[in-house]
Amino acid sequence: MRLHSQSFLLVRDPTSVPISRRRLQGLVKKWGLRLDESSDTALTVITSELVTNAVRHGTGTVLTITVSANLSRRRILVEVYDGSLVLPVPHWADSEDESGRGMALIDRLSLCHGAEHTTCGKCVWAEIAMPPQRVIRQRLTLRPRRAARAIARRLGAARQPVTTLRAGSRAGDGRHAPAVTHRSSALRPGESGTPSAA
Repeated sequence: MRLHSQSFLLVRDPTSVPISRRRLQGLVKKWGLRLDESSDTALTVITSELVTNAVRHGTGTVLTITVSANLSRRRILVEVYDGSLVLPVPHWADSEDESGRGMALIDRLSLCHGAEHTTCGKCVWAEIAMPPQRVIRQRLTLRPRRAARAIARRLGAARQPVTTLRAGSRAGDGRHAPAVTHRSSALRPGESGTPSAA
């Protein structure tokens, strides 16, 4: 499968920030994704910032987090939904400010990001780059039917179809196949090993 996606709900509370990070790490492991140091850091920091912003500036009691991994495009999309209609405004913090750097970090670590209104509030999202993914044995064993089909296709491509013609049957070109007779290799008493002329 080239696309993985899952959503989960969290209470809009500061404790949801570390929980969301753990849930994402679990999904990455479950899907068999391979992340390098930069993509792992980007995923951790961006998820933390998106959920922190939703906890601080969102409304409602529940957050919805949706994570999608597109292997062919090599991207992970993280979306955080809350009940507020107010879209985030980029704020550039001074060196003395204790907060306000979240959107700057997201801008720096993501391929692209944005925010949009939904029917129930808003969604703030960011896309993260993934390194090239390899198909590994573990991923095939998670889906035995798919693994069996892949093996059957590979074996079928290696073998050519075998057509067996019985003696006297009609071959594909319209000619009769020659009749095959088997002679016993054992000599009868009184016969010599030299063939006789017909």
